[in-house]
Amino acid sequence: MTRTRKLLVPVLALALALGVAACGSDSDSSDSATGPDVPAELDGTWTLMNIASQGAATSLPNTVEAPTLEFSDGNVDVFTGCNSGSGSAEIGDSTIEFGSIALTKKSCDEMSNQVETFVSQTLKGETGYKVQQGNLIIEGDQADLIFVQE
Repeated sequence: MTRTRKLLVPVLALALALGVAACGSDSDSSDSATGPDVPAELDGTWTLMNIASQGAATSLPNTVEAPTLEFSDGNVDVFTGCNSGSGSAEIGDSTIEFGSIALTKKSCDEMSNQVETFVSQTLKGETGYKVQQGNLIIEGDQADLIFVQE
């Protein structure tokens, strides 16, 4: 199992680096709402479509159930591809401050666990975000998460 895990990490990193589709346009003309409530543009359920790195995006493996986010009343409900949970989420004009997200502790296959780890690490602390061409892009240190609205 340890050898399999060591091999899957580089495979996921390679998939991110080789990406299969370009990520959005360079500009966004939409204005972001402010206030303690969820901005209208973030209302609803968002499903992870792509992970973008270095100007390219890659889709999730077919074997992984797509992670989701749903914002409401200063909180976020999360499905990470393996486990689900919730936590606080303070939404600003261009940032989201994620509090601790409490997740269930179900064990899944190796690839789902890796996607969960990546998503969980991205949804920590203050992260940049934008809504561009109808997609929610959450900016991570290593790569961006691109969500589509259900």
